[in-house]
Amino acid sequence: MAFLRRRWNYIGLVGCCVLPLELALAASLQVAPTRLELRPAQTSEALWLTNTGTAPMKVQVRVFGWQQAAGEDQLVDTNDIQPSPPVHDIAAGQQQLVRLVRTGSPDTARQQAYRVVVDELPRLDPDARGMQFVLRYSVPLFLQPDRAEGLQPRLSARARPLPDGSPGVEVRNDGEGFAQLADVAIGDPQRPRILRPGLVGYVLPGQVMHWTLDTASLPDGATFSAKINGEPAQTALPATPPAR
Repeated sequence: MAFLRRRWNYIGLVGCCVLPLELALAASLQVAPTRLELRPAQTSEALWLTNTGTAPMKVQVRVFGWQQAAGEDQLVDTNDIQPSPPVHDIAAGQQQLVRLVRTGSPDTARQQAYRVVVDELPRLDPDARGMQFVLRYSVPLFLQPDRAEGLQPRLSARARPLPDGSPGVEVRNDGEGFAQLADVAIGDPQRPRILRPGLVGYVLPGQVMHWTLDTASLPDGATFSAKINGEPAQTALPATPPAR
């Protein structure tokens, strides 16, 4: 099965760096909601695209299966979810509704993870000069099983240096539910020293993810905390037990 490795998780410029949140919020293409879930009884979910600019735009919507391996996100081809319609012309100041339609039977035993990739397509303007910047959004979508309320993440963390020797963190999820992490920190969760501010990423059930940290070094025996799944307070992350 073909797969795509993706360093970006959220909002970015095609061919360029990830956009800061304040620039993303000011961009002319807006996508809502920023996370989608489908329950077993649901066959579709709505995604809204809004053109807040002064010129028309063309937008493409695709859905990929979402996996994690070797500490990184991977997107794989899938036919489980189909966007309807997949390509849109959106006039200035207008909205477009996209239906994300499940094509098969739901897995009633476990969460299934997908990414809805929304691309603003370049305008074919022969008079345009210079580089043309376009937006890409990557929105998480989860198909929930029957007992979704009981599926919780079970996280642990440890320091893991990067290949160049700079500090990093490895977070493991041994639970049955996804975990969205923000404000990864070390020290007392009541007075954390935040080393990765803002939204960091997700750890899917049964997976391990790696992230860099904004520090020159970590103290021996550093303990980690993070805000999990939108909770306002820091949650301590137990140390990952050593491999047997």
